[in-house]
Amino acid sequence: FKVNLIPYNPTDSPYEGSGREAIAAFKAVLEEHGVRATVRLTRGRDIAAACGQLAAQGAS
Repeated sequence: FKVNLIPYNPTDSPYEGSGREAIAAFKAVLEEHGVRATVRLTRGRDIAAACGQLAAQGAS
């Protein structure tokens, strides 16, 4: 199987996304254990429709 890593985008919630180094380190650990992983590009950030942003809007 394959894991898609999609960076979490900033919202008004108390949660923060991981930095590029942390994402790369996590991807490396997955691959060391035989798990294929891809870091996906984030899209929709400019219109608050990216990963994490739509869910945050619905929660308020």
